[in-house]
Amino acid sequence: MTRDWKRLGDAIKARREELGIHTQQALADAAGVTRQSVQSLESGTERTRMPASIRPVEKALDWEPGTASRFLSPAQEGSQNGATPRFADGMPVRVVHELSSGEAVDTEVVDLFEPGSPYRLVAVFKQDAPAADLDPEELARAMRKWSRMQRALREIADDPSGSGERS
Repeated sequence: MTRDWKRLGDAIKARREELGIHTQQALADAAGVTRQSVQSLESGTERTRMPASIRPVEKALDWEPGTASRFLSPAQEGSQNGATPRFADGMPVRVVHELSSGEAVDTEVVDLFEPGSPYRLVAVFKQDAPAADLDPEELARAMRKWSRMQRALREIADDPSGSGERS
C-alpha cells in the first residue's frame, strides 16, 4: 500500500496553524518530541514505518488516535482536503451542504471558556463564487466585515463575566 506522507505533512502543518501553534518548535514542545521530528513530518519525508513521534503529535494537535494513519491512506475519490469520513457524522445537513460547496476563505475557532475547554465555536467564512469572479470592492467589503466579526467573536469569548455583552 502506498502511503501519502506529503498529505499527512500538509495536514499536520494546517492543523498546527489552525490551533495557533506558530512554530514547529512549539508543536514539538507540546508533543514532547524534537523539532526535527515535527519538521520531518511536516515536510512529508517518505518512510517505511510509522514514526514513534506520531502519537504524541496527534495528541498535541487534539486529533483522535489513528488520524495520522487516515491521512496516510490514499485520498478517496470525492474526499475534500483530506477530511476524514467522520467529519460529517452528526452534522446538521445544512452545515454539511454549506461546507461541501463553495470555497473556504478563512476560519475562526474560539474557545468559549478558558483555552482547552471542551467547548468551541467554529466559524467558517466562505464564498460561493471563485475569487476571480468577484468584484474586488465587494470582496474587500466582505473581508472587512469578516475581520469585524472575528474581533467581536474573540471579544465575546474573552469576556470574563460570561455575559457576552460588549462594552
